[in-house]
Amino acid sequence: MKKRIKASGIILGVGALLMAAGYYFIVQNSSGAGEISEVADKIEEREGQEVEAEKPETGEDEADMKEVRLQINLHQMTHQKIIADKKKGAIEMTPDNIDDLLTIVEANKDHYEHSDFYETTLTAWKQGDFSNAVHVHNTIWDWHGGTVGRATGLMTAEQERAFVEKHYR
Repeated sequence: MKKRIKASGIILGVGALLMAAGYYFIVQNSSGAGEISEVADKIEEREGQEVEAEKPETGEDEADMKEVRLQINLHQMTHQKIIADKKKGAIEMTPDNIDDLLTIVEANKDHYEHSDFYETTLTAWKQGDFSNAVHVHNTIWDWHGGTVGRATGLMTAEQERAFVEKHYR
């Protein structure tokens, strides 16, 4: 009887641990997608207003995304397409996420140091051309001083399906 209780306790403990780890993984790896659409919606709302209120003197509108955050989102989107030893974070490369990031880039074009790079990247992705994913990943990886996880090639269609299934479904 004591063995059963002990075994049940261990099984419940391990199950709770796995659930907590799964929740943590989901929160860690998909946090950017919601932010992308939220920022894009705020920008579209702001641009849709006929008379825009004066911006506060703080310098940055709450609907703008800092360039470093945009880079991280782009980098995490490439993880769906590239082969690398290590990948930290993943944002699904959906048409909506691509469109939203393009909206953000266009709205902040004069404020981003690498706006042409982002616009070229996202325009190609919007047209279904992901052949630049390795270059995009490694460029951003270099900008951030990456030391592990350099992209070495593009995934096959089967590898990408498995990645999508594992991370988003």
